[in-house]
Amino acid sequence: MMVKKMGAWMLLVLLTLVGDWCGRSYGCLKEERIGLLEIKALIDPNHLSLGHWVESSNCCEWPRIECDNTTRRVIQLSFRCARDRSLGDWVLNASLFLPFKELQSLDLSSNGLVGCFENQGFQVLASGLRNLEELDLTHNKLNDIILSSLGGFSTLKSLYLSNNRFTGSTGLNGLRNLEILYLNSNDFKESVLTESLGALPSLKILTCKF
Repeated sequence: MMVKKMGAWMLLVLLTLVGDWCGRSYGCLKEERIGLLEIKALIDPNHLSLGHWVESSNCCEWPRIECDNTTRRVIQLSFRCARDRSLGDWVLNASLFLPFKELQSLDLSSNGLVGCFENQGFQVLASGLRNLEELDLTHNKLNDIILSSLGGFSTLKSLYLSNNRFTGSTGLNGLRNLEILYLNSNDFKESVLTESLGALPSLKILTCKF
């Protein structure tokens, strides 16, 4: 009886390990791998910037991606200038990034971003990406509509908003851990900006040349 119990226990352990290995095949987790390929299909359908993202390879070794060495979860994504400009302006569905639970850095700079789909903006990520520390939205066409959705990222330490179309800063007040903020080349109103910056207790570096 003891031998049978030990055999059953060992089988259970083996199945668990096999399941874990299958979920992490090709480097990153299955759900993250699927998410990456969905993003690729959306922003680079002609395989101009993400051509090395192919299904049969290790996704943790793909360009623009960094995975944690232990968990193999994606911790950094860089899509700087990744979107095919022939597609025109980009309205973002931010929920595409929800699978990346341990994401620490997200770079969406220089992609022609003009905003987000209704109910699919950055607010949907604020509760899902608990480890996000860096967000780069530089050189896009974003306006004040998205600012209020950024205030929910309480873990953010670095936020880059330069070269957009912002005029106010209402909504940034919730970024209590923010240390670095770049606001260059926007049209912020000084009075509104001063009030909002006063609510950022951890801020150490600010650039705001308009």
